[in-house]
Amino acid sequence: MKIPIPEVEECFGNIENALCGVINYCNLIIEKAKKVYPSTSVNDVPGYALEFCRKTIVQATTLVKVAHEREDYNTLCSLVRILADNVSTMNLIYASEDVNEKILRHLLYVMDGVVTRYEYLNDHPRPYDGSIQKEAYDTLYARAQEIKENAVGCINFCTNSIKTLPCYSVHKSSIDELIKKRNWKFKTIDKPKQKDAYNWNEMYNLLDIKNNGYIFSFFSQNVHGLSVSNIALDDKDDFDIPLTFVFVLLKWIYDFLRKEYEPYIR
Repeated sequence: MKIPIPEVEECFGNIENALCGVINYCNLIIEKAKKVYPSTSVNDVPGYALEFCRKTIVQATTLVKVAHEREDYNTLCSLVRILADNVSTMNLIYASEDVNEKILRHLLYVMDGVVTRYEYLNDHPRPYDGSIQKEAYDTLYARAQEIKENAVGCINFCTNSIKTLPCYSVHKSSIDELIKKRNWKFKTIDKPKQKDAYNWNEMYNLLDIKNNGYIFSFFSQNVHGLSVSNIALDDKDDFDIPLTFVFVLLKWIYDFLRKEYEPYIR
């Protein structure tokens, strides 16, 4: 079914035009902000967050293309969930008004991904078994070693940077526990255990989408085999429901870009 949104219809005509419009606005701000924050390095939080936004907007562009050209409802739902996860992550980390908390979550978030990648490569060595050409194996092996070395450097940088934060001396034992678990989803610094971390549903609700954050769990890949994949669609208007939530998510990115970067660009 089609969900009429007066503001969208008045300004854009339909939801797909609205999504393209917001994406264009976001890309304009990102393009100009990149000249001020060109680095995507871990130690450049505004630049890192800006790149996070750029990648998420690219995903949204793909999402709109899937909805418009392929009319693939299942894939659309999966992409909506990915978009919701990314926006919820940005909201928890980079929208914080507490600078120390923002940097702490940022460094723990980076560590979480890097440590996971390092542990996978380190725990799954692949000796040469002749299944591929030796030259290709040597190239892949060298690349894996390079990734592991870079990961170690990044982990050490993040750990040392956290220990220089003003909040570290005040909450040393708690933050050490956060580092150990790479727990960037913590609710408060004083409660560092994993059970005291936000789950995804709670993070969706932090977006304050009129108490409808739970809907993003329904878009998960796990649900598709049980319900979404069994839905027969014969009306293109059925795509309006997930696309409406996409519009809300993109509006969050647009508002974030305007607040964080627009003051520093022409």
